[in-house]
Amino acid sequence: MTERLRITEVQLDSRITVVTVGGELDMDTCPLLQEALARAWPRVAIDLGGLTSADSYGLTVLLATHRHARASGGRALVCGVGDLMRASFRQRGLDQVLDLRPTLAEAVAELRAL
Repeated sequence: MTERLRITEVQLDSRITVVTVGGELDMDTCPLLQEALARAWPRVAIDLGGLTSADSYGLTVLLATHRHARASGGRALVCGVGDLMRASFRQRGLDQVLDLRPTLAEAVAELRAL
């Protein structure tokens, strides 16, 4: 893992994983997030509370994860999005596509209820 991107994975049970992302998500670091998300099935809460920036490559990883989860019968909920990232999502229309939840606790509760 690079110093620019921090990723932690916590498996809550056999079906739910929390992937916490902090730092810069860009062309160079997005493969690290792809690898973490590929291990986090079938249900994943992606906590972006520590994310400081994301370029189009990083955002594409989130979008691809969302689509893959839906197609495979899983769920990927994005939570903890700060104001800067929320504006970036809104600007690109991703706030209308991704499953966004305000907090990690809400995302986990919803994943457990499925």
